[in-house]
Amino acid sequence: MRVAEMGQRDVNAVLGTLGVTLLGILSLWFPTAVLNIPMPKGMVPSMALTTAWQTIALGVFPYVWAMRRLGMDLGDLGLSRRNLGWSVLLGCALYTLALVSFLHCSWGEMMRGNAVRTAPFGQAVVMCTFMSVIAAGTDLLTRGFILLSLSRHGPVWFAIAVQNATWYVGHIQEIGQLTDCLGVGGATALTLTLGIGGDMVVLRTRNVVGLCVAHVLLNVILTTYLRTMM
Repeated sequence: MRVAEMGQRDVNAVLGTLGVTLLGILSLWFPTAVLNIPMPKGMVPSMALTTAWQTIALGVFPYVWAMRRLGMDLGDLGLSRRNLGWSVLLGCALYTLALVSFLHCSWGEMMRGNAVRTAPFGQAVVMCTFMSVIAAGTDLLTRGFILLSLSRHGPVWFAIAVQNATWYVGHIQEIGQLTDCLGVGGATALTLTLGIGGDMVVLRTRNVVGLCVAHVLLNVILTTYLRTMM
């Protein structure tokens, strides 16, 4: 669809999708960065609050909004069994690239400094669970909501561009942690490769579940590996 072919309803849908996304991001950033509202003390309570609020602001709210305002159902937003096998297979293949990169950087800040390495076993399991929920939620927001909503109501190239901009912003801290191993260019290239590659998987299969499964498996494997590092 070309921009000139977009009707007012499509324009409203695109602007609404962008607004809901920005609102969700600001709702996570504003309370602590501007209002300086303190987080709970302790790694687990802090992660629990962050995970719960991120799930609501960047998962539940955007999906409910898209279903009610855009008339999309869960299948339209990538949550279905359609092409599930291919979605999981391609998602695992894509995130294997991330796994290989992270293992290559075992000596770097991101891996050596990870709190999961030294946390008590039970706490590490809880932390891995929270990280997995956040990882899956990232795919649900950027691919299920942003990519599929914008590509339905606007140009596909625009949907990919917005998704990758959001994906990049969400991984700035991770890019910084990988620069000691991959350099700025390598860390950025890895992030964008995963971003664009995930878009291709979702646009081809119309399914985001496979990426969520693969992202969770990546976190579980990395947690297991971190626990065995000397």
